[in-house]
Order: sequence, then C-alpha cells, then structure tokens
Amino acid sequence: MTEAYARFWKKYATFSGRASRTELLWPMLVNLLMFIVLVLARNDVASLVIGLYALVAFVPTIALGARRLHDINRSGWWQLILVVPAVGHLVLAVLWLTFPSPEGVKYDLAA
Repeated sequence: MTEAYARFWKKYATFSGRASRTELLWPMLVNLLMFIVLVLARNDVASLVIGLYALVAFVPTIALGARRLHDINRSGWWQLILVVPAVGHLVLAVLWLTFPSPEGVKYDLAA
C-alpha cells in the first residue's frame, strides 16, 4: 500500500507507461479515506485542506488513470467519459478494474 501511494506521488505527471490495478486502487482508497475524514470534520480548516489537496492531487490522479487504461490497451483519453452523466463513472470504474491486456505492452516505457 505504501509503495503504491509513494509511486502515485513519484510519477506525479507521468502519463506514459502502465499501472496495475493495485497501483491504482491503493492511492484511490487512501484519497477517499482522507476525503471522508476531512468531510466528517466539518470545519473551515478541513474545507480548505480538501480544496488544496484536490488541486494538488488532480494531475497525478489523471496520470495514474491514464497509465491504468494503458495497461488494458486503451488510450488515457477514455477518462473523458466522466463527462457523461451517471454512466461515465461506472464505465470508467469497469475499465479500471478490467484485467490487463497483453497488447498494452505498446505503452511500456522504452528501456
């Protein structure tokens, strides 16, 4: 878990390469738990922290999502499906949880 969360920040704006399901799920879970705790705090400081963290974590979240989609041989642009009301989140969640595809190797970083 700690390795996946550290990698989330280490690859802050890395949109190339691939990410496993666990590499995606652990940072998402940690971010969700932090958000829940701060929302339950219900004060001005917590609101400020939520806003600042959301701004800071926006780019690495999009980058991680793109790398996860590469692992199933999809373009990172599939994340734009989130603009479709109601269904977009469900479709993206299913894509993120899909098993890796051997064809996704084309997204690997050059060694």
